[in-house]
Amino acid sequence: MNSPEKMQTPPAKTVAGLQAPLVTVVIVSFNYAEYVERCLRSVEEQDYPNIQCIVVDCASTDNTLAVIEQAQARKPFFQILRLDSNRGHLLNALSALNEVKGVFVTFLDSDDFIFPEFVSTHVRAHLNDLNSAAVSVTDQIQVDAAGQVLAGTCHWHQKWRAFEAGTAWAELTRSGNSAIDSLLAVDGARNFRLHYIPAWWSSWLMERWIWSATSALMFRRSVVEYLAPLSDQSADLKDFAFDSYFARIAHSVGGTLVVEGVQGAYRRHGRNVYSPNPPLGGQTPNGSVDEFASFSIAQRAARNVLIAKNRDLKRLLGKDLYYSVAWQLMSNDDFQAFVSGYDEDKIIWEKVIASASPKL
Repeated sequence: MNSPEKMQTPPAKTVAGLQAPLVTVVIVSFNYAEYVERCLRSVEEQDYPNIQCIVVDCASTDNTLAVIEQAQARKPFFQILRLDSNRGHLLNALSALNEVKGVFVTFLDSDDFIFPEFVSTHVRAHLNDLNSAAVSVTDQIQVDAAGQVLAGTCHWHQKWRAFEAGTAWAELTRSGNSAIDSLLAVDGARNFRLHYIPAWWSSWLMERWIWSATSALMFRRSVVEYLAPLSDQSADLKDFAFDSYFARIAHSVGGTLVVEGVQGAYRRHGRNVYSPNPPLGGQTPNGSVDEFASFSIAQRAARNVLIAKNRDLKRLLGKDLYYSVAWQLMSNDDFQAFVSGYDEDKIIWEKVIASASPKL
């Protein structure tokens, strides 16, 4: 692996001693020379004043690296990280983590692209004055290889859950922060609807998928750092998607902010690893990936992180949340066996058991 090249970031605006948080965009690219230029330009076009951009080339064998280097020559803002092999979606993205400096981070697939207000919209959502969260999500249009619009939404993004009876989704549209709006140097007041879904609304139910795709998510960097899968699980995660793991585990510890509205494009070009099917409308599957197997891998990886990092995560999450997440990730018997080793926390994990819904 080569060392990343020096990056230059634009000056951030300050207001009354405040500075807009640095946001890191990590572009992950493997053999998408025909699409990566549009992706790079979409980051250049952001209206947000404080961005770091790391472009990870995963040992591409086509003209991808040359396209990226041309973009860097045009604008040294881009920092290139070259990998010596393609390690799979999740591990390729995590390879940049040591270079991520932003308070917030988004991982952008190079065949997708984002709209000019993507970063500022996510930051505004995260900095609302009612609820903070571990991850935010916006919707995406779907386009084909040539950029023709195929759909106005990602149909798997379950925004309809906001209208379910007894839903845990809370509307935050009236929330705002005038100091933040002026700090971000963006014209006009926030004009999107915003919902907050708390961590206790479990993401560890396979049928619940409230996110669109990796390129539409923004995480707090600390969440990605502390919850990254263990290195000894690399073989299991070789063919695993970044969002399949991090969307669920981030939500389970810090909740999700759902922004209603489209802020990017998900490209369906026929060579997608997870979405090779043509969009047929309705809730038809994107591909033939075994969803149960994928969910089980994510659940096992999250459970292993929770157990291996129990001391740090109890401190960071608080014991009530820590044991609540463990309860979501384990069967009744496994949870009982796990907590039996922590008698000092018995009053807490017994409370979790008593208050939790019965498991099917």
